[in-house]
Amino acid sequence: VEQRGGGSGSESRSGSGSASGSDSDQDEIVHFPWQKGMFMNSRYHLVKLLGDGTFGRVVLADENSEGRQVAIKIIRDVKRYQKNAKIEADILKDIRQADPQGTSGCAMMYETFMHEQRFYCLVFEPLGTSLYDFLKANSFRGFWMQDIQSFALQSMKALMFLHGKLRMTHTDLKPENIVLQSMQAPSTAHFPREADWMRRNGHSSSKAQEAGDYLRPADSRIKLIDFGNATYEDEHHSSIINTRQYRGPEVLLALGWDERSDLWSMGCILMELYAGELLFATHEELEHLALMTRVIGPFPSQMLDKAGQSVRETYLAQESRTGHWRLPWPERSSSSSSERRVHRARPLLEQALPEHSLFTEFCAKLLALEPRKRLSAVDAQQHKFFSANFRD
Repeated sequence: VEQRGGGSGSESRSGSGSASGSDSDQDEIVHFPWQKGMFMNSRYHLVKLLGDGTFGRVVLADENSEGRQVAIKIIRDVKRYQKNAKIEADILKDIRQADPQGTSGCAMMYETFMHEQRFYCLVFEPLGTSLYDFLKANSFRGFWMQDIQSFALQSMKALMFLHGKLRMTHTDLKPENIVLQSMQAPSTAHFPREADWMRRNGHSSSKAQEAGDYLRPADSRIKLIDFGNATYEDEHHSSIINTRQYRGPEVLLALGWDERSDLWSMGCILMELYAGELLFATHEELEHLALMTRVIGPFPSQMLDKAGQSVRETYLAQESRTGHWRLPWPERSSSSSSERRVHRARPLLEQALPEHSLFTEFCAKLLALEPRKRLSAVDAQQHKFFSANFRD
């Protein structure tokens, strides 16, 4: 499990096995000892190191036969990492088979091989930086609305492919797992919502200067990555999915989940790409549910009534008069700071500037508390948000 500081304060985001792992076992990490100019699988000529993670490292290479560049994910000689990588590789092979041209919006894996009978390697198309790393480089100032609109449409098309053609739920969508396709350097631009960002963060204009130049992607094409936790419709659905902050209410309430849980995650992600901070910055169950009611609205009583028994016993309270279950908030909050956090959260439709109201309306359709009321990836593409022309 990985942890990283979120965009808002000190909230950590526990992942479910993404590429950028923790440093907790850094001292025991033995990576593949790569060298520039080295050959792998007799045809990959190693060029440069792209990054290291708990799982292993990623190296850029020239492929001699095809004359193209590839990114090789070299998994460490550790049983569980190799096992997980093989599970992901099987899913990536299915994606490749269903999308041989690589137009689905999902990362493309070309092949796998073993190096020196120790290192399991996955060969990918080379991709750019993640949307999370881009946000971070911009001091957590959000993206231009034109770019968010483009990211949203492409994500819906990728999910239409996963949900419709492959009958698969990604289950771990977050800004780390959406990457820019191009490795091209970003361009310098102005941040159109600077005043709003400074007001929200209590910054002075000098703080904005310190934050440095604002960068904009040179190319807004994206791809989804990290399919290690993807689940087919007919497979066992584990009870806990997603990194906490992108986890849908149906998962928190143990109601069972399907592909619409991915749409909830996308709603959280898009709001984060706009505001530069987590929509639900929390790491506890009850506070998370309370934040949902504050930002989205009250839970329909049948949702709480159908919650799993252990959830009801641990986090809910039963009305003696009606027998219905309810959220015992704030009386069972863990601290006054937790209460304040929930109280400070603003309703979703108030979280964007008036000229971006179509955007929050779109996100609200993805963030319906009841999964059946959420837009599907297909229907989402017809929303008015996508035909709007934004100046920035």
